[in-house]
Amino acid sequence: MARIKEYWLQLESRPWDAAPWGANRQTGRPMPQVAGGMFRPATREMLILRRMTANWAAPDDRTLNPWDLTEPDPTTTQGTIPGPTLTAKVADEIIVHFRNLDTRPGIHESDRVHSLHPHGAGVSAAHNGVFPLAPPDPTQGHRRGDRVPPGDSFTYRWTLPHKSAAGVWLYHDAAADGGQSTALGAFGALVVQAPGEQEPDAPPGALRRPGDSSTSFAAVPPPPKRADYLLAFHELPGAGLCLNGRAGLGNTPALLTGAGTRMTVRCLNASTQPVTVTIQGHRWERGAHYSNVEFLPPGAGATLDILSGSAEGGGGPGEWLITGRAGNLLVRASFVTTAGGALELQSA
Repeated sequence: MARIKEYWLQLESRPWDAAPWGANRQTGRPMPQVAGGMFRPATREMLILRRMTANWAAPDDRTLNPWDLTEPDPTTTQGTIPGPTLTAKVADEIIVHFRNLDTRPGIHESDRVHSLHPHGAGVSAAHNGVFPLAPPDPTQGHRRGDRVPPGDSFTYRWTLPHKSAAGVWLYHDAAADGGQSTALGAFGALVVQAPGEQEPDAPPGALRRPGDSSTSFAAVPPPPKRADYLLAFHELPGAGLCLNGRAGLGNTPALLTGAGTRMTVRCLNASTQPVTVTIQGHRWERGAHYSNVEFLPPGAGATLDILSGSAEGGGGPGEWLITGRAGNLLVRASFVTTAGGALELQSA
């Protein structure tokens, strides 16, 4: 049965640390803190899309990957990069109430105009969000969805009527300076489940305990039987190629899995370069063949279905590198295959 999924999103501007744990597992040495207490700050203020409660009453920040051992509490970082994952099923309608609170100092108001545009969804011209094409919407005071000025808002309606909408798609700023804004973090994932697709398992509680570090965990819970993971590749100024807003192994995702976990891995490329994704020791079906490499053009998404720890999908106990390459840029993350309990991740 078709549903209406309603979201309240707010765009904010603030500094961002691409290495919040100050860890560098490639070298085994801690990173020095710089001004502001950050370890690897982006060189410009980022544009953060935040999930809010109804009428933008209060922040409603949520993790991108509930089974990520290194993802910080998003309430402490005041949001995530990418922004909130919008989830729906084929045949649903999505309503997004978007408010622009870009307050970057020294930036002219005309350069702080934003919008939202979805890939993969059905849209009317008024709700497409692509500058300069949107006509005035008479139901919203003749506002235009491709140019939402600072302090103003716009409500988008997107539909998912066909099974071809199933998968992972990019949504992003497509106003006049939308390309630059997307590069500063103003994007997110639209995840559309196919008919019959099962819901992923939720963690029984917090993955981390007081005293845990980015590499040492006293007692992680048993891994999920079914999990949905998001891997968004993009660049941030001063941080290079990032994965979910982070750079450097020890800060990037360390995704908990186990033998027999049915993994749905949703990959997005929000950079301006093609990205090649490899997952060490794992395979997934591509037509009549299996592959361990996925090629993502700019703006593209791909869904990988993997049965962890199986003869079919590969893996097994231990930690397995996820690598993204874009030109001469590189970012690494990992899957951590374990039965739960005490856990130590290795460093150089």
